[in-house]
Amino acid sequence: MAGKIYGILGPVIYMKDLQNRLKDKNITYYIIPTDDDHLSEEVGDWYRLREFFSGFTGSAGTLLAGQDEAYLWTDGRYFIQAARQLKDGITLMKMNMPGVPDIMTFLTGHLKDGDTLAFDYTTMRASFVMDLEDELDADVTFRNLTVGDLWTNRPAKRHDPAWLYDIAYHGESTKSKLQRVRQYMEDNDCDHHVIGALDDIAWIFNLRGNDIDYSPVVCAFAIINKDDACLYIDPASVSDEIRDHFTSLGVSVKDEELIYEDVRALRGSVLIDPDNVNYALLEAVSGDLAFGVNPSQAFKAVKNDVEMTNARLAHVKDGVAVTKFMHWLKHTDVEGETEITVADKLEDFRKEQEHYLEPSFSTICAYGDNGAIIHYHAEPDACADLHEGHLLMIDSGGQYYEGTTDITRTFALGDVTADEKRAFTLVLKGFLNLMDARFTKGCTGVNLDTMAREALWREGFDFRHGTGHGVGHLLNCHEGPQNISTAPRGSNAPLEPGMITSDEPGLYVENHYGVRHENLLLCVPFADNDFGTFYAFEPLTMVPIDIDGIDMTLMSAEDLTRLNAYHKTVCDTLLPYMNEEEAAWLKHITRPLGENA
Repeated sequence: MAGKIYGILGPVIYMKDLQNRLKDKNITYYIIPTDDDHLSEEVGDWYRLREFFSGFTGSAGTLLAGQDEAYLWTDGRYFIQAARQLKDGITLMKMNMPGVPDIMTFLTGHLKDGDTLAFDYTTMRASFVMDLEDELDADVTFRNLTVGDLWTNRPAKRHDPAWLYDIAYHGESTKSKLQRVRQYMEDNDCDHHVIGALDDIAWIFNLRGNDIDYSPVVCAFAIINKDDACLYIDPASVSDEIRDHFTSLGVSVKDEELIYEDVRALRGSVLIDPDNVNYALLEAVSGDLAFGVNPSQAFKAVKNDVEMTNARLAHVKDGVAVTKFMHWLKHTDVEGETEITVADKLEDFRKEQEHYLEPSFSTICAYGDNGAIIHYHAEPDACADLHEGHLLMIDSGGQYYEGTTDITRTFALGDVTADEKRAFTLVLKGFLNLMDARFTKGCTGVNLDTMAREALWREGFDFRHGTGHGVGHLLNCHEGPQNISTAPRGSNAPLEPGMITSDEPGLYVENHYGVRHENLLLCVPFADNDFGTFYAFEPLTMVPIDIDGIDMTLMSAEDLTRLNAYHKTVCDTLLPYMNEEEAAWLKHITRPLGENA
C-alpha cells in the first residue's frame, strides 16, 4: 500500500507542502481525520489523506498539522505501529495515556482569539465540530478547506456496481424496514431523516456493493420522508433493474452530489445523527434539527430468525476453512513460510467455501514479537519468516452471503516458552469466562467486561482495546450500538437476544509476543423467573483452540469444563466436513482435557 499511496517523494515532503499552504492562508491548524464523507471505518484509497501526509497506515487516528509542527492521535491498538511509521516532525499522541491531552483538550488549550482552524467539512464528523464549538472559549474561525490537490497521482474514487441482497439471506423487505424507520420518525415528530452511514443505508435498502474493501457497501446518502425516500448514489452504480425496484417502493434515485442541495431544501423537522453525518451535511440543514441516533443502528443490531440461522451457517463454513487451515499449519514445516504465505493459505481455504465473497477486514497475521502490535499488518516486502518456537496470531474473517465472520486464533509453532504459554492461558481463561456468561436483561458490555480481564488483572496484566464489538450481517465487521469494554463507548446499548458480539481478550508484550483469542457470540435467552429475565451467549465461531499453547497448571476445573464443552460442540459440528486424516486429528485436539476427562 505504501508505494501506491505515497509515490516517490513520501510523507515528509508532502507534510512540508501542507504546512507551507497553512502559512500562505494564515491557518493556525488543519485537521485530517481518517474518515471519508460517510465517516466509514474502512475508507477507499482516495480518502487516505491522513495516511498520505503522516505515513501512519492504521485504521484509526487523527492528524493535526500546524504551520511548523504536527501531531497524530491514535489509540492503544496502534502505539507501536505508529511509533515505527510516523515521519520526523510528527509527534505521537497516545490516547488515554497519562499526561496526554485528547485532541479536543489540545485545541481548546492552544487556539486563541483570531486563530483559524481548517478542515474539510465533508470528511469531519459533525458531532466533533459541535463539541469543539461548545468547548472553545476563544474567538476562532472555522474554515472549509480541501488539500487533496497536494496529492499527485491520487487514486480515483471507487464506484462499483451495486446489487440487491436476496431476502432469503436477511429475512426482511425494504418496505418493512422503511415502515419501521417511519414509525420511529412519527413517534419522534420528525418529517425527514438524513442518513450518511453506509451500513445503515445498505441495511435499510437491502443494497450491497464493493465500493469499500472488506465492507460490502455502496457509497450513497439517503433521505427518508413520511411518504417517499431518495437514494443519492453514483448513477453508474445502479442498474435499470435496481432503479425499477426502488421506484416500486416509492424510492427515487439521484446523483450523490445532489444530497447537499436537497438537504438545504428540506422544511420541517429533520432527524439527523451528528455522530454519523459529516459537518457539511449538518450545516446544510435549514429546517428544524432533531438530533438522535439513526434508528436503523438498533434495528440491524438485533438479528432476526433468518439472519441468525444464516449466521450459524456462515460460521460453520468459516469454521471448516479455518480448521482445515489449522490442520495444514500443524502438519507443515513452517521453515520457509512467512506471515504473508500463511495468510494467503488461509484465504485459499476460505475461497473453497460456497458463497464466500471476500475478507471482512485485512487479515492480521503476526509472528513472534509482531504479535505485540495489536493491529499489525504484514507487507510482502516487510514480513516475518516463520520458525518453530514462537506464537503465531491470526485475526481474520470472511464475508459470506450468509453473514460476516471474525475470528482470532493464536497458534503455538513447536515448543514455545513458559511465558508465552502463561500468557496464552491467562487470555484463554478470560475468553472462556465471558463466553460462558449469564446476565440479566439490561446489562451492558461494561457490566461484563471484567469477566474477560479478571484472570489477567490478578497477574498485573491488561490489554489496551475493547473486549467486544458488534458485528453486522454481510455488513461491517465492526458495528454498534453494543460493545464490551471497561468504559462506555458510543451508546453502550444493553445486550439483547439477536445481537452478535465479539469476545476477544488479549495480552501483548512489546518485543516478545502477542496473544489474542476471539469468538463471535450470539446473545440468546437463558431463563425467565421470579428474579428476572436472564440472557446467555451461544458461541457462533466453530474452530478449536490450539491446546499446544495451554499451561495446564493454570487451568481450573471450571476452565477445563468450559473448554471441553466448547471443543465437543466444535468437533461434532465440523467432523462431517473433514477428510479421514483431518477427522482423526480434529478428534485428538478436541479430546477432553483434565484429570476427570
